[in-house]
Amino acid sequence: MSITLKEALELPDIQHIKLVGGRGGLHKVIKWVTIVEIIEDTTRLQEGEFLITTGYGLDTEANRHDFIKRLALQHLSAVAIHTGFYMERIPDEFIAAADAHDLPLIEIPHHMNFSEVTKALLGHIVNRQLQIMQDTQQIHRELTMLALNNQGLAPLVHMLAARLQAEVDVYDTQATRLEGSSIHSETSVSFEETKHRLIHPIATDQEQYGFLHVQKRTPLTEMDRLIVEQAAMVCAIEFLKRKAVEEALLRMQEDVLDELLETGSQDETYLRKLAHRLGSRLEGTMTIMQIASASEDSLRAFAQSWAQKQNIPILLREKQRTMTILLPVQQEKDAIRAAQSLQQEAQLRLASKLLHIGLSRPFTRLATTAAGAQEAREALQVSIITGEPILSYDKIGAYAPLLQMKKAGVELTALYSPLLDPLLAYDQKHNSSLLDTLDCYLQHNSNIKNTAAALFIHRHTLKYRLEQIAEKTQKDLQSAHALTEFHLALMAYRLDHAALKVL
Repeated sequence: MSITLKEALELPDIQHIKLVGGRGGLHKVIKWVTIVEIIEDTTRLQEGEFLITTGYGLDTEANRHDFIKRLALQHLSAVAIHTGFYMERIPDEFIAAADAHDLPLIEIPHHMNFSEVTKALLGHIVNRQLQIMQDTQQIHRELTMLALNNQGLAPLVHMLAARLQAEVDVYDTQATRLEGSSIHSETSVSFEETKHRLIHPIATDQEQYGFLHVQKRTPLTEMDRLIVEQAAMVCAIEFLKRKAVEEALLRMQEDVLDELLETGSQDETYLRKLAHRLGSRLEGTMTIMQIASASEDSLRAFAQSWAQKQNIPILLREKQRTMTILLPVQQEKDAIRAAQSLQQEAQLRLASKLLHIGLSRPFTRLATTAAGAQEAREALQVSIITGEPILSYDKIGAYAPLLQMKKAGVELTALYSPLLDPLLAYDQKHNSSLLDTLDCYLQHNSNIKNTAAALFIHRHTLKYRLEQIAEKTQKDLQSAHALTEFHLALMAYRLDHAALKVL
């Protein structure tokens, strides 16, 4: 550990040296001592070095110009000039420059040897570093033993607080306080580092788990910072242990849900007991939620965090970029509220922001879990097709029979090709948008004004497009029967071409 210049000047062996300028830098830390007789390249000097020189080559005004300024730019701890050899006294211009740059300037009298200064400084630095190494090894052993005792973060935090005589808190990456010795409210916490406050990350090479927040009444010392660094590594081990346990529990959750989603026979009593041990329950009314995101990132950690925050005992499984969640509900509107809450959380925490969520109808029998998952998956399909962020199975309307037909192996092309192929061919050849125009026209209940506004075109342009659609399909767009055919054709076309692109 280093010493400050102020501490160095108080050492009994070098009391004859004299501070002549730069008193504002007495707080600077001496990291090492360097002796250079001829200073040709100041950029080779390192931050924190205590430079000793005879002043050789500084006998002319040109050589002295900006000498102290150039040394100050290297952030030295101090400059000591041994007078009596090449410089009888330190020039006033050096002293003025040292004061201006807060670079301590020291005069070593002629009767003192370099070795007296270097022995005193280096001996003190080495001894202190040895003591610190012994202290940090002892602290590391104590912290490691706490981690091995599997008592969590609390004993570690309180031991660290006692060692530092400071308030110590552990936060996760979302700035949520997990453990601490302080009693302040989270709203009053500052995360800006000062000489009294240290924010140190808790991380491995691959991942950051949180950070240590240390608040002390007196300024933090270098030793304090070394202790916090040791503690952060042990905290990272604790987080790794937690992560391993959570991943094991999650795998068990996925196994239970896999069993439930199998259509064969299940040992329901065993599954209920196992789910109970995992903090979930397989009783009462339940629903299945299927979630998809446009992002390729995993949703697992996000969904777990949301469930913990909402205090909802869930089982989840992530496969093929889709998250399946089994959650308890009292009634159907509870499932909608849960989905809305999940969407709100996504707005705050996910880069992709929008999720697509499909919900099954509520069920009570475990034997119907697989059927519920199928309903949720089909609701998710329709959610993606229609752009609805949340959709329950009982709201998918005419898509339900179309999905049944598709599952039964019926080709849906017969429902849309006769009507839509002429429009698709024309759009492709002329780079036009007759199909999109028809879709928008149907979505706005055949209202010319609203459709034109939605498409950002003039009503005359819309009427011309509708005439083209009628001509190419040989259908009357004023006929309710024809509009129903178009609706069904477009739904079948969407289902055949857009379903589950993100899954």
